[in-house]
Order: sequence, then C-alpha cells, then structure tokens
Amino acid sequence: MRNSAGQKIIYEEFDQKPKLNSDLCDDQHHICCYCQQILTHFQGDKNGGSHNEHLIPENGPNANFALQMDYDNLFACCISSVGLQKKQQHCGESKKARLIRGVIQEVNCSSLFKYNSLGEIIPNGAFDSFEDYKGDKANLPKNQFEVLELIETLNLNCSYLVNERKKDQTALIKVLNQIPKARVEQQIQAFEQEPHFRRFIDMLLYYMRQKK
Repeated sequence: MRNSAGQKIIYEEFDQKPKLNSDLCDDQHHICCYCQQILTHFQGDKNGGSHNEHLIPENGPNANFALQMDYDNLFACCISSVGLQKKQQHCGESKKARLIRGVIQEVNCSSLFKYNSLGEIIPNGAFDSFEDYKGDKANLPKNQFEVLELIETLNLNCSYLVNERKKDQTALIKVLNQIPKARVEQQIQAFEQEPHFRRFIDMLLYYMRQKK
C-alpha cells in the first residue's frame, strides 16, 4: 500500500530521489505508469530510464504544493521520448503540467481501456479505432471522454508506441493460436505474479483473456 513519503520539504530539495524512484518501480513492477514500457534505472540513459512523475503537478497553474511529497501522487514514468519532436513525445514528456484523470490510482484501471489490431490503446466502448473516438468525442459517455482525453494528453498513440504494441500483439497472438485455453489461463496467473511485468502487460492480458 502506498504511504506518505513523510517529507515536509519540497520535492526539488528532496535528496533521495533515486531511492524514491526504486521504491516506485518496485510498486509498479518496473513498468512505466502510463505507457507500460520497461523501467530499469533512474534518469540517465533514456532506454529504460525513468523520472519521478507527479500525477498532480508540482509546478504550474495546476500544481498542489501539499502533494509534492505525497507518495500516492508519485509514480515512476519513462523518459524515452525526452528530446523527440512533439508528435512523438509521450507520457510525462507530453503531459507536462497538465491535469489528467488519475486512472492509474483506480483499482479498475485496466477495464477502462481496450486495444485494437493496429496497436492502438482506446477507451473501452463501442468504437474500434482512435480516430472514431476522436470524431465522436463530444457525444462520448463521461468515462470514455475522460479516458480519451488522457490518451490524447499522454500521446499514448504516437507512432512509436503503436508500432511497439503491434509487435508484441502479433507475437502474442501467434502463440495464443497454438496453445489451449487452460494453459493461457495458467500463464495469465504467472504474468500477474511476476515482480517485473512484461512491457504492455495490460494489452497482453487483454488478448489472453479473450482466448476461447
């Protein structure tokens, strides 16, 4: 369970950021809180690197000073898109100081999303593509509207993430077509208990649970 970091100082003055990041990564099974890519270290090399992300921003017009050192407001987030063109920035680099619905704090987070054959992550609703959801955004139910806004703010359907999801999806479906449902159900349990999750774990489980 997440507890307060117990610090009265502001985050900028906090001198144990790497240790905090290690704790966050352990809690998150070493995947990014937003895109679910693998995290291996704090800052430094962008490949596997992460920073300590404030869900409610620490600075800017949407900041909440009281939450700067609140552990429930802190998450490990990838830095893989730092320095890229805006259209390829994602997760914290895309979000910056904007507000999003805190679905990563919700128990049923994964049930709010689904995936399509293109490798896109989309709200769990009637449409089957990201473009269709965007085209009918004004008419979406509240849950789906907020999830779509989150996906757009975090740019979770930038071409890089879509292509990488598609690779893992294709490999998984090839395996699923060759093994019985009982074995898939056993593998689901094994995946959920791993201390280090597979990347895009929720997408993998989404397709595994559809095995008939």
